[in-house]
Amino acid sequence: MIKRSELPVEYSNGFNPHINMSIAQPLAVGVYSCGEYMDLYFEKEISEDHIKEKLNKNAPSGIGVLRVDKVKNVENKKVFKSMAEINAAKYIINIKYKDISKLKESMESLMKSPTWNTIKKTKKGEKEIDIKKLVKELNYEVSENRLRLETVISCGSVENLSPELLSSFIQNNTENADKECFIDIMREEVYGRRQNKLLPLHEYVSDLY
Repeated sequence: MIKRSELPVEYSNGFNPHINMSIAQPLAVGVYSCGEYMDLYFEKEISEDHIKEKLNKNAPSGIGVLRVDKVKNVENKKVFKSMAEINAAKYIINIKYKDISKLKESMESLMKSPTWNTIKKTKKGEKEIDIKKLVKELNYEVSENRLRLETVISCGSVENLSPELLSSFIQNNTENADKECFIDIMREEVYGRRQNKLLPLHEYVSDLY
């Protein structure tokens, strides 16, 4: 798509040059989203409208560029990278249950609990962490044998809570979850933080300079 667009993109140095690009926060296997952010670097100035037009003209079916924002390089500052600026992400999660008669009661009890301790697997091994402090917002709805969660959780290089770990914790700490069913996880947005306020990444970027 990018090569076909014939845009003047920047390439890495070395024996195997590749297009200088990165996905802001790659999705885990089994998780999907309604849109993603990508950093793409160019050798020269080019208009946002032209970039959007060329990419969409050469995009495969089902993929489209919705918006292009220019981020200028500032002298004596590091090159902007979306991945380094992300602070949180919003997810819509659906968990199936065999019986929902006691689910509201289970969720009310869980929400009142001061800590949500669970085991997190890392490259160095396993450790117990309190994931509740990494949940910034959580709303839920019970209907049609499922629990629907709308949540904003820590995401990024400083603090990170995977939606899979949160889903698994809730599934294991509520009654009658159908653990044989797939947990549906969709990412709706990622955020940067400015002046203690979360902003969708495109708003965060447009406010930078």
